[in-house]
Amino acid sequence: MKKNAKILIASAAGIAVLGAATLALVLTNPVEDVTSSTSSEQSTKVSVFSYKTDDILSLTIKNETDEFTIDRLGSQKWGTKDIPEEYGDNTAYGTAMDNAGAIEAKMLVEENAQDLARYGFDKPTATISMTFKDDKHEPVKCIVGMKNLGEKAWYFKTEDSNTVYLVSDSKLTFAFTEELDYVQLSELVPTYDSQNDSVDRVRIERPDFDKDLVLDKLPEQPDKEFKEVYVSYAMSSHNNALADDEKDMDVVYGLFGISATDAVAVKPTEEDKKKYGFDSPSGTVTMVKNGSEVTKLYIGAPLYHIETNEETGKEAKTVIGYYGMLSDKDVIYVFAPDSLPWLTVEPEAILHRLFLMPYIYYVDDVTIKNAEGEEFVFTIVGDADENSIEYDGKPVSDKAKFKSFYQYLIAAYAEELYNDPLTPDNKFLGGFSYDYREENRQDDVVEFYSSEQDRTCIIVVNGDVRYKVRQMYCTRLMQNLDAMINGGEIYQDF
Repeated sequence: MKKNAKILIASAAGIAVLGAATLALVLTNPVEDVTSSTSSEQSTKVSVFSYKTDDILSLTIKNETDEFTIDRLGSQKWGTKDIPEEYGDNTAYGTAMDNAGAIEAKMLVEENAQDLARYGFDKPTATISMTFKDDKHEPVKCIVGMKNLGEKAWYFKTEDSNTVYLVSDSKLTFAFTEELDYVQLSELVPTYDSQNDSVDRVRIERPDFDKDLVLDKLPEQPDKEFKEVYVSYAMSSHNNALADDEKDMDVVYGLFGISATDAVAVKPTEEDKKKYGFDSPSGTVTMVKNGSEVTKLYIGAPLYHIETNEETGKEAKTVIGYYGMLSDKDVIYVFAPDSLPWLTVEPEAILHRLFLMPYIYYVDDVTIKNAEGEEFVFTIVGDADENSIEYDGKPVSDKAKFKSFYQYLIAAYAEELYNDPLTPDNKFLGGFSYDYREENRQDDVVEFYSSEQDRTCIIVVNGDVRYKVRQMYCTRLMQNLDAMINGGEIYQDF
């Protein structure tokens, strides 16, 4: 199998060569009465031949870049020698067979042509050959000559006749294909089935990461009137920081239905894998679904479009794809950059900022702790219909004020990820905890520590160092606590 080079290079010299070649081709196009006096609009389309696709046994295509044979494997099933059946695109095979079996010309150019070289048949651009089932027809071989640029068509004849036709580009696309063009590229992983598929884990490995990014599905929430966690995944690699469902969707579900733009090797050798960058991959994605089904995508080297500036001679490179392999397919594909979100995602970019928002009437006690370790306990009694608030065993008269205070607590905001261990220099600034009514449910504890480097405070959730927020949040928390106990206004800004 052959494959055209995928790296495109445009330069002043290249453009000059291309221009000269185009001029030569135009000058050598036949200009005879039959072609000059008959425009494509005036001509009547001519059937060169028409065979039933079901009767075709094989189709051999030979062009400037490849030579291969498509063989019938069964009813509406086709294949080639070097592409295993499970990797072949049966629709593409069938389309080639349909087009090869029924060639229709834009016009008949010349009957019994004597000077075939004038049409490029001495150096064919492509040949196509067909054999048929049960000897229903004699084998057919066709020759594609040069291109008539004005007509956007090719000179075409059968081997056993000197009648010359013009056949449109679109009718002969199959004649210029390569064997690898018949590799299945769409939906390489089955599409997502919301009824039966559940993604349990996604792991992203990248050379620029200090550690892998791992997203794990959170346990299903109990059936309650109000949700307390509004996300489905946590970054277990980053001390269980929550991931935002709207921002992590492509990362979690991106492998489902993924399609490639090209294939460059089937059954690649170790040398092939090295050539396309799999000895030093750009990344690896692992998806675990439905408990035990594992799919891996290995992302190799980038593929560039290279353009040279005519004035400066400098080259500009643009990434137009990446080579990739799936764990269950022995094929090297090319994937478009926008189908590979795992190469650009950053943990902070998918962070869910509001990390703890319990419904007020699922909580028995809220305990606030100041920098000295002194505790202030507020008790919530009742439900949404009938309730009261107590502090230090006494009713709180202004329930609306407490609800505003509670609103400030659940607005604790993760402005950035931070997972470094605490040091003695990180001083405790305060915190709060929720004691839940639900039996056997553990308390949630949020603590704030000073940061050595900047005017932020470090947020520790249930013992895990997870986030940072402006230090003003903790300052305002203590001010609001004082207002709650001693009187004053509750502020939501910080």
